[in-house]
Amino acid sequence: MFYDTKLEILDAEFIPIRSMMADVQPYRKSFSFEDGYTLEMTHRAFCPLESSLQLNDYVQIYTSIFIILDIKEWSDYMELYLFRCKPDFALEVKE
Repeated sequence: MFYDTKLEILDAEFIPIRSMMADVQPYRKSFSFEDGYTLEMTHRAFCPLESSLQLNDYVQIYTSIFIILDIKEWSDYMELYLFRCKPDFALEVKE
């Protein structure tokens, strides 16, 4: 794996609290819900196991904000499944 992309971990006010390097790759998977909603995961990130990330944490990659929808822990790394929020997501929350 190539830890060549900087992930910024965001707090509840979307302010970066720490950063880490990860291997981020394009990925496509859908989650469908009974009420007709479908979420398309667009990326996955591989990062060190000791990252202490949790479901529903927000991360920023370059100028995009993602929410962690799923995490798989392997023997020596974590695999994060990311949903890209719409571009003005953080601005709407602050208002």
